[in-house]
Amino acid sequence: MAEAAPSTAEVIGGKIILRVPLLHVVQCTTWPGARWDAARKAWAYPATQRTAQLISASIPRVQGCEGFRALLRQQAPPAPPAPPVAPPPKQPQVTLPAGLRTTPWRHQVDAFRFAMDRLRGGKGSSMLALEMGVGKTLVALMVLAAVSAQRVLISCPLRVVPVWEQQIERHLDLNLIVVALDDTLSSVAAKRKLAEEKFRLAEATGRPVVFIINYDSVWRSPFADWAEKQAWDLVIADESHRLKAPGGKASLAFKRLRPRSRARLALTGTPMPHGPLDVYAQFRFLDQTIFGPSFAAFRQKYAVMGGFQRKQVTGFQHLDELEALMRRITYRVSKDVLDLPPQTHVTYHCDLSPEAARIYRDLEEDFVAEVREGRVTVSNAMVKLLRLQQVSGGWLKTDDGNYHRVDSSKQKLLADVLEDIGSGEPVVVFCRFHADLDAVHEAAKAAGLESLELSGRRDELKSWQDGLAPVLAVQISAGGVGVDLTRARYSIYFSLSFSLGEYDQALSRVHRPGQTRPVEHIHLVTRNTVDSKILRALEKRAEVVGAILAEIKA
Repeated sequence: MAEAAPSTAEVIGGKIILRVPLLHVVQCTTWPGARWDAARKAWAYPATQRTAQLISASIPRVQGCEGFRALLRQQAPPAPPAPPVAPPPKQPQVTLPAGLRTTPWRHQVDAFRFAMDRLRGGKGSSMLALEMGVGKTLVALMVLAAVSAQRVLISCPLRVVPVWEQQIERHLDLNLIVVALDDTLSSVAAKRKLAEEKFRLAEATGRPVVFIINYDSVWRSPFADWAEKQAWDLVIADESHRLKAPGGKASLAFKRLRPRSRARLALTGTPMPHGPLDVYAQFRFLDQTIFGPSFAAFRQKYAVMGGFQRKQVTGFQHLDELEALMRRITYRVSKDVLDLPPQTHVTYHCDLSPEAARIYRDLEEDFVAEVREGRVTVSNAMVKLLRLQQVSGGWLKTDDGNYHRVDSSKQKLLADVLEDIGSGEPVVVFCRFHADLDAVHEAAKAAGLESLELSGRRDELKSWQDGLAPVLAVQISAGGVGVDLTRARYSIYFSLSFSLGEYDQALSRVHRPGQTRPVEHIHLVTRNTVDSKILRALEKRAEVVGAILAEIKA
């Protein structure tokens, strides 16, 4: 069994040297005496009991050396009597918008208040950084109702388009025209045509209209040409971290939509899936005045550049300032507000057969040699890592484009795990490749279990939720966003993507409101392969490809 990699604290030369995942970086900058030690790639603090207590109380499962534990054991002088504390000022009563079918939780009311304070008169912007499962969709719909928006554009991942449609029906009792521009329409041109028709209907009847469209369509012509000419009362970017690449097509489309919208709302559980630089393009859509119009200037200010020709990000700086600027329009809520059952992480290992290990070793040796000779870029490194990952799952994609089985170790391990769990328990198995999905079905059959699939090629989620089979094979890119998998308390990871955001989303599809039982996340890892490197990078909340390349070069 293996828990996620913990933070570490040691005492060296009168300093506490602290190493933490990226998740806690901003918090680390706020403690007294904080200094980034570039040589050690860690945070350094004065070795005082107070600092040790701050670290121990704030960073979950921190592993401390004996010197650190000794600081915690020091006898503190008696504290002076605390002065009387004035009660916190009462928050003004919030008037909820008319037309709500659902009574919001308290944290949703607080988030709504924050957003409305920044959307005065229906103008402005806000980011709701609510972790997955705490109800950010309802808060967005409360805002939609409160600003009396007549023309609304919601963009989200494709699979979430029908979810938004369902959520509007569930939470709002308003006379809206809701238009889901989903994959039932044959083309982007058909989506524009339907949008124009419904727009005319809304104008003729005086009813508000809400368009829901996926990110891959919102930037494409001819829909983008039409959308960028409209005057929108509210534009919502759901899972706004999808806009994190400043030069990405969807990101640039939302940059162009900013001046066409009176109010803008970004929803995300992971505003920084790979690091602080991810926030720039999201804020460029929301309010360009916060971080300015230039990504190059933003990166120069907040990133530490190094490596070859100083073009690689080696660290970050001024993060307290970045966090303060974000707070102007960002409201954060973690899953701690929810009374969720506990979750644990377990890792099971298997070994490749001698022949598969030889194939893997040949591919790996070529890859390592190319990295060390400087002949591998991040883009082609990703391709080579994909091939290594496929072999670790028992498959090899040959030059003819077909997959050939070279090993069945991981498949047999999965079958054993499914048999141990038993036929009475629903199970979700996450995979990256179609060949892995096929392996899941074979493993389920070997364990005497029926299986269904949620992927780009099959959508059998509803049948699984209705109890028609215990095992659901899920392509991680298809089943990570906007999908409720709480029927299961076991989630198994047969293969992982390189995206920290997709990994977090997948974890939270099982561990979210509606889950009543302890959750167990089971990782299947083939020893001496890239599997362990990918999992280690995700646990450290690092960018996967870069972390693996750095490990090889070290």
